[in-house]
Amino acid sequence: MKKMELEVKILDINKNEFIDKIKSMGAALKKETKQFLYTYDLPTIYGRFIDIKTQLKDNKSEIKYETALEKLKLLFFELDNLLTEESKKELKEIIGCDNVSCLCLKNNLFDYLDNDKLVDFINKFHNNSKKWIRVRQTNDKTTIAVKHILADNGTGIQQMLETEIEVPSIKEANGLLEALGYSYKSYQEKERITYVLDEYELDIDTWPGIPTYVEVEGKSEEDLENILSKLGYSMKDTVSCTADDIYRKYGLSMFDSREIKFENYK
Repeated sequence: MKKMELEVKILDINKNEFIDKIKSMGAALKKETKQFLYTYDLPTIYGRFIDIKTQLKDNKSEIKYETALEKLKLLFFELDNLLTEESKKELKEIIGCDNVSCLCLKNNLFDYLDNDKLVDFINKFHNNSKKWIRVRQTNDKTTIAVKHILADNGTGIQQMLETEIEVPSIKEANGLLEALGYSYKSYQEKERITYVLDEYELDIDTWPGIPTYVEVEGKSEEDLENILSKLGYSMKDTVSCTADDIYRKYGLSMFDSREIKFENYK
């Protein structure tokens, strides 16, 4: 299943007071879970670029060539979302435009793919922090998901593309990913209580070592503003970031340790 989410978070809440407040507004408890999470790194952008470039050059089959070209377009779209204003200027000096996706429209694509300056530029993007694999077990359900943070298009609101499938067990999910060569990154625990207010889901998340926060999701910015207003907040009271970004706000990092457990933060 694939879905696109807009999400913001309200930090540092008093869990019991917040629950009492939303229950008085008519919110209904949907579920309460303890989640066990395993994260895996995806191959680096540079490594994928080299693989796709080889596929484009070696495949004589028109179908395989077109498949590789589609992979390149998706990779360039992902890379464009990582570019800063400074890196866009650098890129424009190399290829004449400030996004790599424009190369797919050029007749001399291979000349650019072999450009040493462009290859060096792409090699800088080893950080795949905006895209990762998550294995999650909650009560009696286990899933594998590819999480991909897309550009916020100037709104300041995080867009999350999530592609998720259900699998039989944690053991089988981790075994499959390791067999495919994905690199295990970390194990994490989290407690989540989900309430539904009107048609909106409110996820109350408690992670080890940091204050509880609320995650609010909507299909549009207007949706988010509506539910936040109902709760007595505005967009200014929220942040749009990953759980690791929140840990960093408190001087910690999820990835300083390969395990984030409640027992380690007692």
